[in-house]
Amino acid sequence: MVRHSRRICFLIGLACSLLTLRDVKCATAPEPGDLRAAGKVEFPVSCAPAVQSEFARGVALLHSFFYEEARRVFTSVAERDPKCAMAQWGIAMTWWHPIWTPPTPDEMSAGKAAIEKAMAMNAGTDRERGFITALNVYYNTQDSSTGGSVGQSCHGPVGPRDRVIAYEKAMRELRDKFPDDFEVQTFYAFAVLAVGYATPSDTSFSKQLEAAAILEKLRKQNANHPGVVHYLIHCYDYPALAERGLAAARTYDSIAPWVPHALHMPSHIFTRLGMWDESVAANRASAEASRAYAAMRHRDATEAEEVHALDYMAYSYLQNAQDTEAKKIVDLAAKVRKTNPELE
Repeated sequence: MVRHSRRICFLIGLACSLLTLRDVKCATAPEPGDLRAAGKVEFPVSCAPAVQSEFARGVALLHSFFYEEARRVFTSVAERDPKCAMAQWGIAMTWWHPIWTPPTPDEMSAGKAAIEKAMAMNAGTDRERGFITALNVYYNTQDSSTGGSVGQSCHGPVGPRDRVIAYEKAMRELRDKFPDDFEVQTFYAFAVLAVGYATPSDTSFSKQLEAAAILEKLRKQNANHPGVVHYLIHCYDYPALAERGLAAARTYDSIAPWVPHALHMPSHIFTRLGMWDESVAANRASAEASRAYAAMRHRDATEAEEVHALDYMAYSYLQNAQDTEAKKIVDLAAKVRKTNPELE
C-alpha cells in the first residue's frame, strides 16, 4: 500500500520502550495505541466502561490511517467486551482505506464479516447504529463502476466509486440526524473527501473544498483532533490549494507524534510549496518512527511507510541539489528486501 523537541522526546521514549535491560525504567514511554501519542478524540459508546478509553485510542489511530495498530486496539476491545458492536465497526473501518489503495478481495471479506457482526449485535444507540449501517452500506453495495488510475500522489489507484458514494449518502443522513456530534461530522467530512478522491476528473476539487469547509469549522472546536487536521492536509494536497494546508501541516506531527504517517503527512504540503528542508525533516522523523515500529512489530520487514518517507526525502534532497544525500537515501532503499505491508 501506497501512506523539534516533541519528536525527539517521542523517539527517545519509544526507543526506551524497546530496550530490555533490567535497569532501564521507561514509565513514560508510549505503549502501542497509547492515546497520549495519537491525538485527542472523544467517542463515547455504549460498550463496557472499562473499554471506553481504549476504543477512543482506536478511533484516534484510525483517523491517522494507522490501520494495523487500530485493528489491534479494536480487536482488544472486542475481546474485553464481546457485546461491543462498535468494536466490530472499528475493525471493519480498518479494512477499508478510503483514500489509499482500495481493499483487496481478502480485505473486503474481512471487513464485511466484521460489519455483519456489528449489524447482528444491534448496537445500543441510534448514533452507533447509524455508524454501523453506513459502513454496512459500503460493504454491501453492488458496485458497477470500475477502478481508475492513480488519482492522487502516492495513494494508489482509484477504487470503484459506487460504494464510496453510497457511504457518503448514508453518512450524510447520520450527519443530519446528529448535526452537533463532532465525530459524526468528522467522519462525514472524510466521506465527502473520499468521493473527491474517487473523482480525479473533477479539477474544481468541489468535494475536497466541501469537506475542508466542514473540517475548518471543527478545527476551531478541537485543534488537536488527529482526523480533522489530517483530513485537512489531504483536502489541500493539490498545487492550487496547498497554501491553505500549511497551518494543519505545521501542527499534525505534534498531535500524533507516535504515528509514522502523521510525521510524514505534513511533507505533502511542504513538497507542494517547495519547502524542501521541512520535507526532509518530516520524512526523516517518519522513517525513524517507522523503524521503531518495525522493531516492535515486524522485525523481519521494513515498514512501507518508511519506504514512502525515503522516497519523499530523496526527492527533496534532489530539489535542493544535495545529490550526495539523495544517493545515501537511494542506497538505503536498495537494501529493503521485504516490506509490511508488501509493496507491489
